[in-house]
Amino acid sequence: MKINMNDGKGDGKDGSQVSEVSITDALSRIYEDGDVIVYTAPNEEELKEILVNLLRRNGRMSVKDFHRYLSGLASEDKIRYALNELLRNDIVTMDKQGYFYLTELLEAEGEYWSDESGESSEIGEASDNLDDSM
Repeated sequence: MKINMNDGKGDGKDGSQVSEVSITDALSRIYEDGDVIVYTAPNEEELKEILVNLLRRNGRMSVKDFHRYLSGLASEDKIRYALNELLRNDIVTMDKQGYFYLTELLEAEGEYWSDESGESSEIGEASDNLDDSM
């Protein structure tokens, strides 16, 4: 089952995009009638899987972006905890602005993120070239 979830930018009625996300595929349905479907909240492992799938789909996201998708399913604290676990396991990478990326996608694109600076090697090389020209 797929569910249309607002991406936080509009409800779709005014021409803004509504994203189709299959978040509910991993969750158990506990009640359903003609008006409403109730799902169980994701456990820690399910939440990590959902976060990784959202990053695969969107490329980069902040905690607030994740919370927009998961507002009825997981608190910001639970999202932060799951993201910290993913960071510790090098599944995701965070930049200085607080955006999260899938590490495997960064490596596939040839961008390596330094643990110390949070800059990609391309950005670091560009800044070195600027220093050399002065």
